[in-house]
Amino acid sequence: MRWRKKPPQLNTIIKMKKILFLIAVLFVAVSATAQLATLAIPAGQTYKTYSTTHTITNTTAGYFLYNAIQQVPTTQDYIVRLDSVSGNHTNVAVVLHGQKFPESAWTTIATVNWKGTTADTTILISNATANRYINYKVTFTGTGSGVTSIKNQKFKLYFE
Repeated sequence: MRWRKKPPQLNTIIKMKKILFLIAVLFVAVSATAQLATLAIPAGQTYKTYSTTHTITNTTAGYFLYNAIQQVPTTQDYIVRLDSVSGNHTNVAVVLHGQKFPESAWTTIATVNWKGTTADTTILISNATANRYINYKVTFTGTGSGVTSIKNQKFKLYFE
């Protein structure tokens, strides 16, 4: 019995299938948390409002990035209004993270959970411990089967 090599075209097709599979896996991994917006707070400024409404579901967490390169340590306040659109989110976790360098890991600053027992709520996160983060990320993760809208965000830095 003679073993034959696969034709070159077949090898190319197999490689293309592997590449397409890898791209599909990466797409699924990236879509598990969706970046909703990137907002900048220029050096020397301390306040940012964002009134565009976004929605999250129980299948996709959403997050907002605040780039705030400041030259002094800061404390932070973040306020947001959540509104139940449909279904029932049994919990929405709102987590404020900080990052010292774009290459470094995110550090959790504070977490607030909304149990979805009211039609809407306002969440306030206040961090009174000064830190030196240049990027902030606010992540919204819903559990249960529902749709929640995120409205009227305000992010404030206090120079310490």
